[in-house]
Amino acid sequence: MRLALVPLRTHPRDLRTNAQNAFAVARRIHREHDALDLIVFPETTLTGYLYETKDLNRFAEPVPGPTTARFAGLARSLESHILFGLIEATPEGPANTAVLLDRSGDLLLRQRKLSESSPYVRGSELVPANLEETRLAVLTCGDLFSERALALLPEELDLVLVPMARAFDGRSPDPERWLREERATYLEAVGNVGVTTAIVNALEKPAAGEPPSFGGALVADPRGELLAESPHGTDRPLVFDLEG
Repeated sequence: MRLALVPLRTHPRDLRTNAQNAFAVARRIHREHDALDLIVFPETTLTGYLYETKDLNRFAEPVPGPTTARFAGLARSLESHILFGLIEATPEGPANTAVLLDRSGDLLLRQRKLSESSPYVRGSELVPANLEETRLAVLTCGDLFSERALALLPEELDLVLVPMARAFDGRSPDPERWLREERATYLEAVGNVGVTTAIVNALEKPAAGEPPSFGGALVADPRGELLAESPHGTDRPLVFDLEG
């Protein structure tokens, strides 16, 4: 499987700009690498990670809905599976949701973040998806470190996807901090999962006073050994061929 992780350069609340950027990057990578089996975008792809009630009410939408339809068109045009995130409108309230589409743009998986905080509603289950011959599950950002989420992981997985929109407190991005301590923390978490894992983070350009997500992407094996990495603090896509 040829996997593409896209640390999308994201302007919070600017759906139009983010969609144009996401689609342009996906098409460029697809041309450069002949074909992609799976394209993975960060958490809350087109809005950035938002947490104020007024923003959640403004941007929440159903699944399927307008954003799902836009990505479905991209999936069909590239003949690729696509994972993206959005703020989902549910009867209980807004949810931080990852959506997986197949090559025809049909819905394969809708996974709500399990470790989310109010005013979001939490997901209640962790369901795998069969992406052709690959059995995968999605842990969104902090789910990777959540005992509750890890306890719900299905058995016999081939791949775990971790879309994120994470920032450091203080300076973010911070390459020295990433290399000194944070990367090892993430690799240790992958080792605890025990499944090949692909992580991708947004690279945000936020408004003044908002901490920006720090970008980058990586793939690690079931032991937590680094297989490939897109540099911290960049929006450089990472394309990786998974064995098996």
